Amino acid sequence: MIHRHLTKRRVRALVGFVLAAGLLTQGYRSWASRIDEGFRSAVPVKPSRSAAFAAPSRIEPSAKFSIEEIAAADPVGFFEMALDRYDRSVRDYTCTFTKRELVHGRMTERQVMEVQFRENPFSVRMKWIENPDKCSRVLFVADKWVKNGLQYAIVEPGAIAKLFVPYVMRPIHGEDARKSSRRTIDQFGLRNSLALTLKYCKLASQQNILDFRYIGTGEVDGRPTLMFERHLPYTGEDSAWPDRALVVHLDRELLLPVLCTAYSDDAKTKLLGEYKIGDIKLNQNLPDSTFTKEGMGL
Repeated sequence: MIHRHLTKRRVRALVGFVLAAGLLTQGYRSWASRIDEGFRSAVPVKPSRSAAFAAPSRIEPSAKFSIEEIAAADPVGFFEMALDRYDRSVRDYTCTFTKRELVHGRMTERQVMEVQFRENPFSVRMKWIENPDKCSRVLFVADKWVKNGLQYAIVEPGAIAKLFVPYVMRPIHGEDARKSSRRTIDQFGLRNSLALTLKYCKLASQQNILDFRYIGTGEVDGRPTLMFERHLPYTGEDSAWPDRALVVHLDRELLLPVLCTAYSDDAKTKLLGEYKIGDIKLNQNLPDSTFTKEGMGL
C-alpha cells in the first residue's frame, strides 16, 4: 500500500510537472513570437563560415519596432547583440584612432594614430600622425614577446632617440605605459569597447546600481549614431570603476562604438577621456607580415 501510494503521488507530480511545462512552453512560444516579430529584421541571421568575415550585414528596423525602440527597450541586450554580431563578422580592420585623456591630473594633447588591427592573435600596430608621445610607432601581438610573465610591445622612439636605437621593447603594463595613457594597448579595439562597457554594466547590475540607457540619436563624422549613457559610482583614479559618466556612440549601420567619452562627474563637465575610431575598413585580410618587426622595417 505504501509503495502504491508513493507511486500515485509520483505520477500526479509528474503529470503536474508536464502540464506546467506545457503551459510555460506555450507561453514562451507566444512571447517569443511577439518579440521575434520586432527583432526578425533587426538581428542578423548567423552567417555561414564563408560569409562570416564579410562586412557586418546592415541592421534595419522592422515594420513594428525601430532600431531606436529596440535600443531603448534593452540597452544591455542591444550591446550584447552588437558584440555577438562583431564576433561573427569581423576578423581584422584598419582605422584612424583619435584620443585625448586625463593622465595623472594632466590632459594630454589630441593624438591621432593610423591603426592596423587583427583579432586572432590579438595584434595592434599603431603609427602616430599627430602629436606623438615618446614614440612614433608601436606593435603589440598577444603572447609573442613575453619575459618573466610580462607581455612586451615593440616601440619605435621619436626621431632624435631613433638616431641611437631603432626600437625598444616595453612592457605593456609597465610604468611608461601607465604614465602615457589611461588604457593599455591590449584594451584597444572595437570589440574591447563593447566588452568593457558590458563588463561594468553587468557588475553594476549585480550590485543593483546600474544606470545605463539609450539617450537618442547623434552623429560622428557625418554618420548617424545611436547614443547610450552610463553612470557608475566612480570616486577617482583609484576607484574600482572606470568613470562616473560614459557616453557611447554606436554607428547606426555597423553597430560599432565609434566615439566613447568618459567623465569624472555626473554633469559631464570634467573630461577623463575621449576616444574616437574613424575611417573603419573591415576585413582587409591583413597579412601576418603586417604584425612583425620586419614588416615595420625595423
